[in-house]
Amino acid sequence: MINISILEEMFDGDKEILRQLFELYLEEHSTLSDTINEEYKNNKLPELFRTFHTLYGALSNLCEEDILPLIKAIEANAKNHETPSQHSIDSVIAELAKIRQQMIDYLND
Repeated sequence: MINISILEEMFDGDKEILRQLFELYLEEHSTLSDTINEEYKNNKLPELFRTFHTLYGALSNLCEEDILPLIKAIEANAKNHETPSQHSIDSVIAELAKIRQQMIDYLND
């Protein structure tokens, strides 16, 4: 999950900046789970590497604290032309749904 307290501290409590960041993330990553599933099912490892590399950067910038190690591991697997486990892909997708809901809840407050 995203550590919202750290983000708020980084931006001196400016919640409008956080709102904009979350809105942008949600807009740009609206089909991310579908993309990950498609790339995984079709064994498109170079594409999966790029997707997870981008995801790692985006979530680290948002102070995500839980799934970054798993994302990095999947990124490394794909880079080395090794197919990650279905369980690891499913775990990331489940966590992305929680992060998405966390952002939506923040925006609705």
